[in-house]
Amino acid sequence: MTAAPLRPHRHDGMIIDVCPTTVLAFLTILCLLLVQWIGSMAAAGFLASGCLLVVRRPQTTLMELRRYWMIFAIAAWCLFTVLWSQYASLSLRYGIQLCVTFAIAVAIASRLSPIVFLRILFSAHLIAAVLSLVFGKVRADGLGWLGIFGSKNAFSLPMSTLMLCAFAIMLDRNQSRMWRLLAAGGFLIGTFLLIQAQSAGQLLATGAALAFALPFFLGRWLSFAQRILLAGFTVGLGIVVAILLVAMQEEVMALILETTGKDATLTGRTELWALAFREIAQQPFLGVGYQAYWVPGNPGAEAMWKEFGISGKRGFHFHNTFISNAVEIGIIGVAMQAVAIFGALALATIWAFKEPRAESIFLTALMMRSTVLSMSEVVGYLQFDLATLMLVAALVYVLRNQRERRQQRMPLRQRGAVRPVNDAADPSPPHPV
Repeated sequence: MTAAPLRPHRHDGMIIDVCPTTVLAFLTILCLLLVQWIGSMAAAGFLASGCLLVVRRPQTTLMELRRYWMIFAIAAWCLFTVLWSQYASLSLRYGIQLCVTFAIAVAIASRLSPIVFLRILFSAHLIAAVLSLVFGKVRADGLGWLGIFGSKNAFSLPMSTLMLCAFAIMLDRNQSRMWRLLAAGGFLIGTFLLIQAQSAGQLLATGAALAFALPFFLGRWLSFAQRILLAGFTVGLGIVVAILLVAMQEEVMALILETTGKDATLTGRTELWALAFREIAQQPFLGVGYQAYWVPGNPGAEAMWKEFGISGKRGFHFHNTFISNAVEIGIIGVAMQAVAIFGALALATIWAFKEPRAESIFLTALMMRSTVLSMSEVVGYLQFDLATLMLVAALVYVLRNQRERRQQRMPLRQRGAVRPVNDAADPSPPHPV
């Protein structure tokens, strides 16, 4: 299930193990974080390291394709929309890029243990945070810090991810003191920068994810029966909060508007959603084609860009993952994506409940944040996008955990007949520092 390290190297009496899969995965993620700062060089680095990771073990790649065909079906459907897309060339190009993104994400999650993946994410995001502190810039209007990224949203999402990674590592007593100290520092930096980004949506989603994940750590010191009671209390509290939010939605909306300074339609989202529903009604099941709506020349997109003063004609969407994707890939495609997102959240939650460790709780917090953000932003699935890579990897990891649990319940004779993803002779890699 994991990649084999290269032959150990001796350096000043120390033995250093190098895992090529770990190195390539780290470079892949770091390059995605640096694309807006460095540009084409980082994009080329992402493609080079990611594709090398996929092709360096072709037999393993084929096994991953067979084992996770349901995950690849999401990307395949987006590519399939080229047959009816109103901009077929764009749907073809972006669909192929999405398939490549999925292949890279599946390869990373299939060949690295979840704790190694978590440490890679934390390390790469910490580097991006430090670079943002040293070389970052402020928005032209002075309302928010941009770091090394091109927009407030692009900056706030990695800082939120840094907080989730650091939170999971620093509260897990199974992690070494060095990692926990690094995580504590990373959490403080991420919190400071997320506040400086002045993104109310990310702050709310991150807070909700951390609040959802915290009880799982508390449950480490409880018996199984006590954890069930804690889980029931948490779910019950969530239901009560949801009922109160619905009953007091006008007061809550007024508070949000006052805090964020947005207009009564939340930056015109009600108008956008009304337009989206009209578009969905015209082609409800198939959509207009993957990435084929917000295109210069499309009448609906041109009208919205004009109304909202978007002269650059880019960086705009329907501010809801499922509504936006329903316009492009139809109800069929959205149903597949919804099953993936909510299914990963449910399985990650079960995993964290049974095994409250850093990796399981991080995946739970990540999926909770994605679920919250999906109501107001587009969180997936986009080509060459780090959020998409993490969503796909999370789904692979929870499915891996379910499969490994089933194998553990098998009789020893049957368990030995199950072939792992990678060569059985490969030893497990060390955790990267």
